[in-house]
Amino acid sequence: MSLLTAVPEYYREFKLDDFQKQAIVELLKGNSVLVSAPTGVGKTLIADYLIDAAIQKGDRIIYTAPIKALSNQKYKEFKGLYGSERVGIVTGDVVINSEAEICLMTTEIFRNILHQDRPRLDGISHVIFDEIHYLSDEERGTVWEESIIFMPPEMRLLGLSATIPNAKELADWISEIKEHQVAVILKKERAVPLEHFVFEKHTGPTNLKAVMKYRQEVIERENVSLTGRDWESSHLDLIKYVQRQKGLPCLYFVFSRRLCEIKAQELGYQKSFLSEAESQKADEICEKLSAEFGIADLKTAVQAKSLLIKGIGYHHAGLLPGVKEIVETLFGMGLVKVMYATETFAVGINYPVRSVCFDSPSKFDGVTFRPMTNLEYFQMAGRAGRRGIDIKGSVYILADLRNLRPAEFPATSQDEIEELKSRFNLSYNSVINLNRNHDADEIRLILNENFATFQARNDKKHYELLLQNDSRKLEYLGAELCRDREEPRCPIVYVKLRQKLKKKQRRFKFIKGRARTAVAAEIEELKNYLAAVQLRNCGDKQQHECLQQIQTWTELNQKVASLQERSSQIVISGRFSDDLHLKTEILEDLDYLKDGQLLPRGEFAAQIYTQELLVTELYFNGIFHELDPDQLNALIVAVDYEPRKGEFYPKHIPFDPKPVKTIVRNLVYRYGVDENDARFHPSLSNLAHRWSQGCSFVDLLKEAGSLQEGDIVQGFRRGIDILRQIKGACANQDPILASKLKDCMDRMDRDIIEVNL
Repeated sequence: MSLLTAVPEYYREFKLDDFQKQAIVELLKGNSVLVSAPTGVGKTLIADYLIDAAIQKGDRIIYTAPIKALSNQKYKEFKGLYGSERVGIVTGDVVINSEAEICLMTTEIFRNILHQDRPRLDGISHVIFDEIHYLSDEERGTVWEESIIFMPPEMRLLGLSATIPNAKELADWISEIKEHQVAVILKKERAVPLEHFVFEKHTGPTNLKAVMKYRQEVIERENVSLTGRDWESSHLDLIKYVQRQKGLPCLYFVFSRRLCEIKAQELGYQKSFLSEAESQKADEICEKLSAEFGIADLKTAVQAKSLLIKGIGYHHAGLLPGVKEIVETLFGMGLVKVMYATETFAVGINYPVRSVCFDSPSKFDGVTFRPMTNLEYFQMAGRAGRRGIDIKGSVYILADLRNLRPAEFPATSQDEIEELKSRFNLSYNSVINLNRNHDADEIRLILNENFATFQARNDKKHYELLLQNDSRKLEYLGAELCRDREEPRCPIVYVKLRQKLKKKQRRFKFIKGRARTAVAAEIEELKNYLAAVQLRNCGDKQQHECLQQIQTWTELNQKVASLQERSSQIVISGRFSDDLHLKTEILEDLDYLKDGQLLPRGEFAAQIYTQELLVTELYFNGIFHELDPDQLNALIVAVDYEPRKGEFYPKHIPFDPKPVKTIVRNLVYRYGVDENDARFHPSLSNLAHRWSQGCSFVDLLKEAGSLQEGDIVQGFRRGIDILRQIKGACANQDPILASKLKDCMDRMDRDIIEVNL
């Protein structure tokens, strides 16, 4: 029996498509597999089949996800399928049953285990990378690369993504460094096709070209500047149209937390999408879950409920986890008809809708507003269309006639999705762990194994091939060119010289003084020169053809020069050597490394994955030892905190910030550490101090000012994660501090902050 016939027609009541069978066959053959297939066609069934097969063989599986929320979601899902005794989860937040047959974790945790505790991976046959296109993420992509580079050679991977345009290149890289076959499974057709529209209230759903044409016609016909409110198209116009077209439920992306809530409230003033029975059911679920999560008295929970009973929801990172779960529960039950969400809702949470709307083609990336990439657009747009329910999915981008920038709109063809590009960079932790686990020669080899180097080598080959072909063409064209093309005998050159003579003669009329004599001599010399020229007998047609040949040769010559420059600028071997050398020097100056060996500071920092230099310096300067548990909690939430716009240092911080500021200043200005690698901001410190002392969350919010509840919870949880890292790093040599850190974590990890799985 072949492997293909061994794969059943149906799995979990679903008929397997050809691409699913192909992926399963390749996995059963012992290969790694990359699957690029649109949202909603059943990629996760491949992962489920692999997990079932591994469990039957007695193997273990790691399932990595890019965000904790997705890890938590998959954990609950797998517990329901396999039972809690067979499923574990390890994130910065929680550690449950970490030796289980199926272990969920963030990709960062997997990478950390590879550096610190590889024996923990014994018995792991496969690692599943969900949303593997995150390898191209500017901030976190290097974690995916390190995870693949340091994977044990016997381990296989399954990479899942809706969009990997250059999947073969990625597979070739993995195959090269892991020395086993990596199969690529592509499926481009969606289960439910998408229709893409640009919506403007005067034109209705159309395309960008039609909206631009209409705008120009209005300006020319009515001679108006389009600044008035009459020309504004709002989300209310779009939702009204979508509802009329029976396009609900609708997922409406807004790239601003505040605007998510404002727009939901604006819609709530005008509409209710639920029947009386549905509204009552939504109310009951809100009441039940709010009581269960202990958030019934919170203003934000009450506000969210007032809209949810109308079938309107909003979802963003600033919400309490409990509120998000209530919204997701109702959305999954079909009781939320319009959901306003930031792009975080597009990652992993599999709630298909009939329509997807975008409030704008531009998004805020944490620094500035910029156009969506085509990849981002399709990741979000892919939620439209419910398999087995809808004939098509509809995607709309709202256009504003008053401020229309055509260049900001994404392409609506999947062929134009950007290829994955390596974002590999070396963190200080990476450099420390490379020195901890490898000698200098091995480090040099490892630094040439990243995807960036592989892509650079491919680019160089590509440019060299183009250069070879174009140079050959250039040589052929050059041989065909007229030898007299730059000589006065050429009629074309002769005409140019005659024009030059006439220009000098015209200027001569206006020249006075001694200069006339010199110019007159130049004119006479040029006249005599031209009079002696024996012109070639070339007709107009021949001259035209000659000009075309020269133009073609000139353009190709410029292209060859450009290719030569591009090719020469591509560094392959040793492209990260300078960065490694710089960071190594800094680590040596800080007494973390000496001659490739880790010193005590280095041994400690090797186990810290968040602001490793700052945390290590705080530890070795005795700051953690001096503070009581509540002060220590106040300090730790300030590490790696990135303030949002308008956040300032609070007054009356419950610890002395001067020693910390001195450490930060020394790292940045004395040793040359980048400011992002020594980030400290005590926005949450006063709140963490009160919480650590036993304050209730309701009372805490009275002092929170503009800080959002979700940010507070995330900040506290990040602090608990850092405390756990420090505790692990100092447990053997500093048990007294380790005990204090355990007390700190217990004070923080309670009530609404505690993760409930």
